[in-house]
Amino acid sequence: MSQKIDIENKKNKNNVKIPELLVPAGNLKTLKYAVEYGADAVYIGGKIFNLRSFGRNFSINELEEAVNYCHNKNVKVYLTVNSIIFENEINDLKKYLSQIKHINFDGFIISDPAVLKLISSYFKNPNIHISTQVNITNSYGVNLYKELGAKRINIAREIKFEDLKTIIKNTDIEIEVFIHGALCISYSGRCMLSKYMAGRDANKGECAHSCRWKYYLMEEERPNLFFNIVQDNKGTFIYNSRDLCLLPKLDLLVNAGVSAFKIEGRMKTESYIAQTVWVYKKALEYIKNNEFNEENINFLMNELSKCSHRNYTLGFMFLDDYKELEDNEGVGYIKEYRFVGLYDKLNQKYKKPQILVKNQFKQGEYIEILEPFKMPRVVKINEIVIIKNNDDFVSDTANPNDKVVLKDIEDISPYAILRIKEY
Repeated sequence: MSQKIDIENKKNKNNVKIPELLVPAGNLKTLKYAVEYGADAVYIGGKIFNLRSFGRNFSINELEEAVNYCHNKNVKVYLTVNSIIFENEINDLKKYLSQIKHINFDGFIISDPAVLKLISSYFKNPNIHISTQVNITNSYGVNLYKELGAKRINIAREIKFEDLKTIIKNTDIEIEVFIHGALCISYSGRCMLSKYMAGRDANKGECAHSCRWKYYLMEEERPNLFFNIVQDNKGTFIYNSRDLCLLPKLDLLVNAGVSAFKIEGRMKTESYIAQTVWVYKKALEYIKNNEFNEENINFLMNELSKCSHRNYTLGFMFLDDYKELEDNEGVGYIKEYRFVGLYDKLNQKYKKPQILVKNQFKQGEYIEILEPFKMPRVVKINEIVIIKNNDDFVSDTANPNDKVVLKDIEDISPYAILRIKEY
């Protein structure tokens, strides 16, 4: 069994510690992309007791495989056991903890005090991280959980930057900050909307994202007559939240002494994971080398725009007021690039990479290739060879689930992401 890996925080030229980059993974495949693109740690969930119940998540055997894979790469693994526990679930929780006690996790992300109390019965000196679901907004709350045995606090997203700095000065345990990903319309995610509208409890990992649905006004006596609450010609999205992106302020968070940067997205694809980790790893490299300047920030923001995302915001921490968070007009998914393929294997016949197609692309288009720790490069598609049970043929179009060889691509990483700009 792998021994726990203690990853020392590197320091930049100003002797400031570079925070741990903590990345989500919803299955073994996305976990491997997170690791290969530079995650210092990953957080994952089992089949029960975590807040992403509708993701594939990890079986007990997969949890063990994930930990072994990560530890062999000097990457830490934190298990999310962060759902709210009801009295009738205590025995199931105990059974689950007993089933995974042999796995050498580097830490546990929890929100319910019941888990904090019980977990020490199954794991020796567990490294407890308190989830943002607990809504800790001040140093007294941080220090209370330290007394209860916590080693790290994921601070509530709703705090201001000046308060964050004060909290760090008044505490001596690790402070973790969400830097990127979906925001919730409720306070640090404690929302009842989904449960009462769709029967899916967000606090049990079943959120239906009711806040992003389209809403109309209906008069009680006229049940089939709907009125727009005027916002735009597409209707009204009352609770339409943006995506958090703190990349432009990352150096301030480093200098404030934040211990870990966390990316949201355990339901996301390998493409999203690869692109966001690539960007934030590069940002930390720039900070370490004192190169985090306007030009490089703009470059990285342009790279982030290549992921499918909602309108970005600096959130509560850096906005002077919250009007941007209240203004939902025009907020929606932005898709400037199309994720078109992944490396499948080396095709022995052509001695070239074989690509698994995810979305359609055509001859004559320009593919951009993103690989771990390399700058993106662009290749024109001059010929597409469809691989079909040794009956290969040339086509001008590649469709989803096709396996293809592109004669213009000589060599790529097994974790390469292929994307095309939308016009």
